[in-house]
Amino acid sequence: MGLVVRNVANPFFNEILMGMQERAEGDGVSVLAMDSQFDAAREEAHVRSLASRRTAGLAIVPVGDASTVRLWQQLQPTAPLAIVNARLTAAPEIPHVTPDDETAVDLAFHHLYEMGHRKIALLSAPPQLMPDGDRTARYLQLCSEHHVLPSPIYASLRGDGLTEHLSEVFGMPTAERPTAIITNSDHTAAYVYHAIRHLGLIVGRDISVIGHDDLATSSLLSPGLTTVRLDLREMGRQAYRRLTEPGLGNHREPVELIVRGSTGPLREA
Repeated sequence: MGLVVRNVANPFFNEILMGMQERAEGDGVSVLAMDSQFDAAREEAHVRSLASRRTAGLAIVPVGDASTVRLWQQLQPTAPLAIVNARLTAAPEIPHVTPDDETAVDLAFHHLYEMGHRKIALLSAPPQLMPDGDRTARYLQLCSEHHVLPSPIYASLRGDGLTEHLSEVFGMPTAERPTAIITNSDHTAAYVYHAIRHLGLIVGRDISVIGHDDLATSSLLSPGLTTVRLDLREMGRQAYRRLTEPGLGNHREPVELIVRGSTGPLREA
């Protein structure tokens, strides 16, 4: 079976791979994982490579639109397909395995709102890469309902470029900068910490931070990261099931909020 992800540096995707492997090994099946690095052309090349190897099925965390999904269907019309951690409205017939994104945003937003925050930002990749479409839509809806000015931050989710972008956002005058941020993952939350500290600010006091995934290292950050917990390996197991058990529909993985020291009450300037 094949697995194509967006960013193998993010442990989120390694956990999904491990979940797939748990189920696959029992069937004597190997899982071949490839990283698109948020690049649509690289993703297409990976899909073509997997199809040329007559891979028996494909789980994909897609970049952009559904073009590579349709390409797989053309190249391997009888091989099963599962879409992971994304919602493709253009391909509703294909089983999706996703977190409960709407609930994840609800939990994070309301946690911050109830502590007095009204300048709540959301970190996401650029919309054309489509990693967080559902989360962004729900965030904008909550901002409208609670009369909060939306502050989506669209940025590369890798390395120093992300830290520099966030440093510009948090370096705005105190009256303008966000007092809290909901990140797309625990992996990027670590870069948020770095950007905040680079400016001499304190995580959890000056700016509250919420992650998503509850990676094993998130409780070890200082302060510990408030985050949305879900079972990533179960997502991998569910993706594998949809490649081997015909007729299964979508799977939405439950989430819960884990509160630690990276969030705190609004602190007046």
